[in-house]
Amino acid sequence: MALTGKDISLVPTQHGFLFLGILFAMLLGSVNYNNNAGFVLVFLLGSMALISLALSYKNLLGLEVSVGQPHPVFAGDSGFFPVTVTAPQGQALLVFIDQNTVSQISASPGSPASVGVSFTPPSRGIHTPAAMTLTSVYPLGLFRLKAVIPNHRGMVVYPAPAPGAFDTGYSGISPEGDEASHTRGPDDFQGLSPYAPGSPVGHISWKTLSRGKGLFIKNFTAETGQDLLFDLEKLSENDLEKKLSLLCRAVLDAEKTGVNYGLRLGAGLEKKPDCGNRHMQDCLTALAGYGEGP
Repeated sequence: MALTGKDISLVPTQHGFLFLGILFAMLLGSVNYNNNAGFVLVFLLGSMALISLALSYKNLLGLEVSVGQPHPVFAGDSGFFPVTVTAPQGQALLVFIDQNTVSQISASPGSPASVGVSFTPPSRGIHTPAAMTLTSVYPLGLFRLKAVIPNHRGMVVYPAPAPGAFDTGYSGISPEGDEASHTRGPDDFQGLSPYAPGSPVGHISWKTLSRGKGLFIKNFTAETGQDLLFDLEKLSENDLEKKLSLLCRAVLDAEKTGVNYGLRLGAGLEKKPDCGNRHMQDCLTALAGYGEGP
């Protein structure tokens, strides 16, 4: 978004109101006593205020402001909306969100400046603050110019993971409910294979890499039907948020161990067993948006 004159509103600051009040009192005194030196001083200070106002507008005109996609966070944690400002000339700005958190940006000519605007979501879900307000009091602090920056980016807020380890109760059960044989487990090492993008970081063979032989992944075998399936309806808790917190912990623990896991949140809301960072994020996002509609 490039700022134009229509996007900018003007309000004198507290110092600006004081300055204008003193200037008006000086003008009345000069008129009352017919003091030429007083007139000169009033007109000089008034001209400085007008020049300050012109520079304030010039400081914002042409600015290009964009709001990036924030990283997901867990409920109770603070996140950041990445804001990038590209200026045709040097600017000094204040950017704040929801009128409570202030972050300062100094942009040099032709060089984009970025800042993370803090935001604390009230609960899990997908939160999209309506707008951000960009403010400048450059150069003398007499006038505050504001521009509202529309925001269409949503922050995904996962449920807070329940403390402690999660006893799945589904180990060795396939999504179809078939029992698995227990002659082998996911810790049976079967050899190395070349690294592929998306492979679990925990399976990287660091010893092979340190010897200069390249990047390889350690392969493990698992039993048939060893996939885990986490089902919301099978949890004994009555509170929905506690259930989602338990499932969040289960997903994190399963991803850490490197086993395949799936997630079932009711009819039509199921993630097939898989593993990897992308699958984990898909499951956590499904937990974050559960009950909030499409």
